[in-house]
Amino acid sequence: MTSSLIRRIENTRAADPTLESLQRAATSLLDHPVPMDVLSGRVVGHPLHPAIVQIPLGCWVGACAIDMLGGQPARPAARMLVGLGVVSSAPAVLSGLAEWVHTRDAERRVGAVHAAVNALGVVFFGASWWRRRAGDGSGRRSALAGMAVVGMGGWLGGHLAYNRGVGVNTAAFLPVLRTWTSVVSRAAVGPGSITRASANGVAIALAEHPPGDGIETGAVVAMESRCTHRGGPLHEGTLEGGCIRCPWHGSLFDLVTGEPRRGPASVGQLVYRTRVIDGQVEVMGDDPGGLRNAVI
Repeated sequence: MTSSLIRRIENTRAADPTLESLQRAATSLLDHPVPMDVLSGRVVGHPLHPAIVQIPLGCWVGACAIDMLGGQPARPAARMLVGLGVVSSAPAVLSGLAEWVHTRDAERRVGAVHAAVNALGVVFFGASWWRRRAGDGSGRRSALAGMAVVGMGGWLGGHLAYNRGVGVNTAAFLPVLRTWTSVVSRAAVGPGSITRASANGVAIALAEHPPGDGIETGAVVAMESRCTHRGGPLHEGTLEGGCIRCPWHGSLFDLVTGEPRRGPASVGQLVYRTRVIDGQVEVMGDDPGGLRNAVI
């Protein structure tokens, strides 16, 4: 039943024009360095949304537990937790919105339903707080209904993360060239541009490093070409101040370290070591991730 429901949501295109309009409006609101860096999780090196949603969820679970086990004396504490959960849901919503604006097709549709369901859950908990404040015992029933609704929202969020890869490192499963491998001639890598190369199915973005950072001027630098955020082709991006800008969503990655200097990416790129042998650029990388060890 759940699989059938997901398929229906993913394949229902009727609302796509409306969702596109909502995305444009949300992008104009959030697509600035400071809010995007914070809400995407770049400043902490981890997507913010799955972490920050634990605050309202924890408050609401605690309130429901107190309702069932605490009795009359504990009801003020339950009411306070319900209210704190409602207030803390605002940053959770904004961080989720910062991820949703970069989705499309099935992920965008499921994400919209995920947001709508959770919004309904917040309404239930808001009503619960209000009724508790008035001394109405139905506030506890509203909280239980809210938990059921946000549980469904969480299930949809889990589908987005684990089945559709929203918010995860899209390069986590790519193989790595672990031995020195020739990928392109040195003459093909020029100043101010990005060169795409590939070997054994691995795509690499190469460039000459500009002066500074203690790096030899004109030294060849190389990183994995698939953006960790949503898989954008970095070799089609641009060079800006010692960084590569992703052509899809504007993330900036340091040429030397691979670390994101601007969101929405929160995870860095794999950077390859380089050397030039007989006019050919050779690269070699390393990553301790077990999923990176797949046979090419």
